[in-house]
Amino acid sequence: MDARLRRISGAVALGILAVNLDFFAIQTALPVAAQELGTTTTDLQWAVSGYLLSMACFLIISGRIADIFGRKRFLLIGAVIFGVTSLIGGMAATPELLIVMRVLQGVGGALLFPVGISVITNAFPAERVQRAVGTVFGIGAVGTALGPLIAGLIIHFLGWRWVLWINVPVSVVVILLVLRNVTESRDEHADRRIDWWGLVLVAASVGCFTYGIDASGSDGWASPHTIAFVGAGVIGFLVLVAVELRARSPLLDLALFRIREFTVTVIAGIADNMAALAVIFLSMTYLQGVLKESALVAALAFLAFSVPYALGNQLSGRMSAFPSWLVMAVALLVGGVGTFLMGVLDSMALFLVAAALSGIGLGVGWAFATVVTQSVVPSQQAGLASGLVLTILIGMGGVAVAIASSVIEAHSGSTATIATAINWVFAGFGTLTVLGALLVTFLGRRGAAAAPRPA
Repeated sequence: MDARLRRISGAVALGILAVNLDFFAIQTALPVAAQELGTTTTDLQWAVSGYLLSMACFLIISGRIADIFGRKRFLLIGAVIFGVTSLIGGMAATPELLIVMRVLQGVGGALLFPVGISVITNAFPAERVQRAVGTVFGIGAVGTALGPLIAGLIIHFLGWRWVLWINVPVSVVVILLVLRNVTESRDEHADRRIDWWGLVLVAASVGCFTYGIDASGSDGWASPHTIAFVGAGVIGFLVLVAVELRARSPLLDLALFRIREFTVTVIAGIADNMAALAVIFLSMTYLQGVLKESALVAALAFLAFSVPYALGNQLSGRMSAFPSWLVMAVALLVGGVGTFLMGVLDSMALFLVAAALSGIGLGVGWAFATVVTQSVVPSQQAGLASGLVLTILIGMGGVAVAIASSVIEAHSGSTATIATAINWVFAGFGTLTVLGALLVTFLGRRGAAAAPRPA
């Protein structure tokens, strides 16, 4: 790899690292930040859910706009937004301002992630793209592994606000590397019209659905308020599909789902990321809220999950020799079993072993989903495909966090009831992930059997 490609990889990897580091670090900082800002951890959870929600809403449009108007330009815009909102968010004196800045920060993250991946896809030769994307995710996964630990150290010595402020110099470095090394690229044949109806429907559907699930913790699952928002979200998704099938220049290119390998991988990725984000939220809540550990101790314990998760990200780029459905099925099975055991094992030592099993499986699945979906679509649609996949995966991850948060809030009477609720949610997501492995195996084997044999 020549020096310029290394610097391009470094810029994209650093941007993804910042997004990962920020997410994991904020999760660790929530209890301390909530106490200082005079609110509860579950209420401040919107600093995480809102961030994921805004990312989910803008991932597709960011990839689409970058494909049309220039990937370098929008990668730079993403880094600027991410850095500025981190700076202001760290200055927040109220929970409302912090949440607003986190929502806007999600827009910056929505640009850094898919646009960065599409920059890699278009900068590298086709035969090296899968390895390059896997390597970038592996480097970025350092933020996953060290995010809680770095957050714990920062909170202990400097305060929770520095968890956000650390993003500022990182964003500056990304901007400088992109300016000096990335050549502007775009899809010259793309229709330059933007599907604004599709954008509005994506934002409204994801927003209503996630808000409805989050509200169920305080209002109840059968309340008219919860049913109205969840129902509106589901109807919005159905309308979105109908609109996109008829649009002349659709925001969601549903034709990508005709590629069987793409579809199976997305299904696997949904199960994987829902479990992963639920584990992240539940683990920090359990360690700090139930076991009453400090942020630093909780971060050290969480390394049992985050280090194997990061290792799994790195390994994903080296598995191209195996059928994609098989890799995803094994990853889901390992991750699902580990997640289930986290909910049923009483011993802290065994809990950490189960967390490591969960981390390695879910880590492989998360990165491999992006690696595969990038490798099976035309390079000119790299930004669109990356945005579509990440929207679905991160959006459903946000739903998982909202579900976990609502269940805990509904059982917040005592430490014992919270602990029981956390165990049930661990076991539930673990079970769903194992079922996902079985579904991917069925769909993947069936697709392989139906594929024509080479002459």
